Amino acid sequence: MMSAFRLDGGRVFYVEHECTSAKSENPNKKHQLHSHVHNPVYIVRMFFRGDLDVMQSSVDEFAYMTDGVMGQGGVDAYVNCPLCGSEGRVITNKKEQVEIKEAFGGRMARETPFR
Repeated sequence: MMSAFRLDGGRVFYVEHECTSAKSENPNKKHQLHSHVHNPVYIVRMFFRGDLDVMQSSVDEFAYMTDGVMGQGGVDAYVNCPLCGSEGRVITNKKEQVEIKEAFGGRMARETPFR
């Protein structure tokens, strides 16, 4: 999905992340259900610094708003997975971009990266 959903029309977005542990060869047991990985994707709140009219953006245009984060922006910036506490990263498409969605609510809310 690789999306960022705008919250209330402003510069605060919910941005998809994936847990590094869940994507590893030995995922944290908290990500396993019946020996299969579940919930490898979660979202974090981020502040968007870029042009609000674009359809896709670099992850460097986002700054973290999450407690305990070291660094700002970048696909590999540190954000704890809420399930296991491991490192996470922003999910991007093949062009290393994040798709910007206009709203977070209503019909769009049913299509969010919550799993």
